[in-house]
Order: sequence, then structure tokens, then C-alpha cells
Amino acid sequence: MTHPMPVHAEAIAPPELRVAAPSLAAVVPTAMAMVDYAINGDANPTRSPQVVAQQLAPDLVEASHPVRAALAHGTALRSWLLEKLPAGHPGHTDWPALRRWLADLDDGAVNALLAYGIAAVLGYRKPPGTTPTAEEVGASAETIRRHGVPVLAAWRVPDPEQRADELIDPAAIRDALLALLDAVWELWLSRDWPAQLPALRAAAAPAPPPGCAGAQWITLVTGLRPDTEYAEAADRATRVVLMPCPGLGRSLSLFTVDGDDAWVLYSPTTASAAAAEPGSERAGISSQRLGRLAPALHGLGDQTRLSIVLHLLDHGPLPMPDLADALQVHQSTISRQVAALRRTGLVDQDPQRRVSVNRQALRRTAHTLLEASE
Repeated sequence: MTHPMPVHAEAIAPPELRVAAPSLAAVVPTAMAMVDYAINGDANPTRSPQVVAQQLAPDLVEASHPVRAALAHGTALRSWLLEKLPAGHPGHTDWPALRRWLADLDDGAVNALLAYGIAAVLGYRKPPGTTPTAEEVGASAETIRRHGVPVLAAWRVPDPEQRADELIDPAAIRDALLALLDAVWELWLSRDWPAQLPALRAAAAPAPPPGCAGAQWITLVTGLRPDTEYAEAADRATRVVLMPCPGLGRSLSLFTVDGDDAWVLYSPTTASAAAAEPGSERAGISSQRLGRLAPALHGLGDQTRLSIVLHLLDHGPLPMPDLADALQVHQSTISRQVAALRRTGLVDQDPQRRVSVNRQALRRTAHTLLEASE
């Protein structure tokens, strides 16, 4: 009798798990990113970024647009800073010290930071090897400019061909970045950072149980269940580092710093509540995912647009004249509101010009709202 060979599953070593001390190298760029979300009209986990965005001088918003685009809101600056700022540097807890360190970056370091950010933007959600590396982007001023143009265009920077010239001026990049970070600090973090630092430092971290996976560790420390995308990334990581950070509310922010390491920022107030009530952990919505709600909520926030979506859900795809008759609305109004809904991704139009609901986008919006309310 022939016995089949046994099936062997590959064993996966549990990741290294730790909690890092709070650091301005992560906090300041994260605040910059959330303020940029607010400038772009995207949602945020707390109100502070919106308040800052409303108080920023219009000329500063305009001047900083290319650097905000090239540094992916500020998320590329965060990963780069955590990798480059020396351990034990006072800039981890003191803004003037961190600002001096940034101001002292030579032109080569500024170009390296910029190339790092441009490569990260170009490589977002694309297979490895299909986009240039940071070294290739930063090979010369010409390559920075050439790769910077599509980045600025993708971020809707007006006149990207012309404004890409700013990317090859390290002094201009340094000045624009420091001016923006100064404003974020003065309008927000100068109050919240010193007030919350003792609590951030005191954030308790339970000992991980044997064989603990990355997503499980995030829940144990933060009291939040990461959404699917974050959970899968954490479970694939070889090291998961959690860091307390102000301003995230019930959101999590996951990013990589070096290779397979996954870093997760969280605000520890939720974790304290979960510790006080075992089993009370709630779903954590990533700040990036929360920001993507804004267009859909804007699309559904008008009575006519909402009526269009509901009618299409009940009756299936329809041409715009039929929609106008059914809703008793003028054809031009229907045309304008359907165009607005198409920009949000909530409806599509087929080659026969029939309008239909993008049910996947609608479900995604509903699921995100439900998770946020748990």
C-alpha cells in the first residue's frame, strides 16, 4: 500500500515585538500629514489638524505644496527621520533641537530626503522593481525634476512642470519644510506635546504571550483591532514596533522604516480604557483610511445626490433622462449631480451612458463607518 507524503506547512517565526518611547521624529511628521489631509479636505481622527489647516497662511500653503507632495503628506519624512535621527538625540523630545538638526542638513541630505519621498510616492501600491529607487531618483537634479513632475501632477499641484524647478533647489525645500513644521508646532504641538508627554511615556505595554502575532500585539497594546490591511502587514513583519503619539484618537497609523519592520503609532487613551474594561477593545480605523471617507460623505451629503444613489440602488442602471423624470429634477441638475458623484467614485457610467451605483465603493464607505462606531 502506498502512503501519501505528509503535507508540511512552513513555520513562520513570531515577530519581534516592542514598544518604543515617544519621539518627535514620528510625531511632528505625523502631525504634518494630518494637517495636509485637512488642507485637502480629507477627514481626520481628531479636530486639531483641521484647526491648524484653517489658520495656516495661504502663502505658506501655496509655498509648501511641492514639498508636501514630494514627501507624501509628511509620511516619507517620518520614516526617513526615524531612520536617520541618531538614538539619544535631544530632537526626539525637544522641537528646537530637532529643528536645528533639520536646518543643518546639507544640500546632499535634503536631496536624499526628497528622493526618498518621491520614490515612495511613485512606488505606492506598485510591484517592486516597477518604479525608480531613491538612489535612482536622487542621482542628479535632472532625475529629481523628471521624477518629481508626475508626483506633483498626481497631487494636483498647479503647473507641475514649472513648480518641479523648486524640487532642485535644496535651500527652497528646506525653508518651505521648516516654515510648515514651525506652523504645525506653534499652532498645535507646542501645547499638546509637553502636556501629553508624561502620559505617552507612561503608556503601559503588556508582555506579549508566547507566539503572539503582530496584529494580536497591536490589539493588546492599543486596545484597538487593526483593520484588515494593517493586520496583514503586521503579521508579515519581522518586527512590530508600537509608539505612543498624540492626536490619533481611535485611529492607528502603520508604516515601515527599514525593510520588514512595521511601526504603529497610537494614542494611549483608548488602550487605558480597554485595560480598565477587559474585552472592550474596539476597531481601530487607520487615519489614511478615515481620510478616504471624505469624498464619499461629501457625495452623499446633498439631498439630490443621495436620492440619485438610492433610486439607482432600487432600480438598477438608468440613463440620466430617466433619472430626471423619476426624481422630477431638471436634466441639467441631474447631469451636474451625477458628475459630482462620479468624481467621488460612488457612481459609474457605462458606454450606453447609463448611470449605476458603484456598490463596492458604497459598501467600503459603510463598513468603515460601522467599524468606526464600534
